[in-house]
Amino acid sequence: MTGMELYVRFMGTLTIGLIGFGFLMTTLFETLLLEWDPAHDIRRWWRRMSASRSHASAISAEDILLQLQTQRAGIGAAPRYSTIDRRRDALRAVSDAEQRLGLAARS
Repeated sequence: MTGMELYVRFMGTLTIGLIGFGFLMTTLFETLLLEWDPAHDIRRWWRRMSASRSHASAISAEDILLQLQTQRAGIGAAPRYSTIDRRRDALRAVSDAEQRLGLAARS
């Protein structure tokens, strides 16, 4: 076979394959994925991915402001173990557990 015959054979095979793939994808989208909304799913995925923020964002601003106000006003002694500290410890514990699970899953 010459180079030109091989090229024509390849182009014919490619054409038939792409047409078949087009029919397959059309059938798939019209029957199985009829109610699939890719834009909605992408937005939902993006919200889920962007919801994993740093540990600092989990501490509410109200708690920080309340702690600053009590320290500035000198109202009693500041609690030795405040709510912010408890939240930070809880978030650290969760983060450590996730890291251990991630290492265990990789092994």
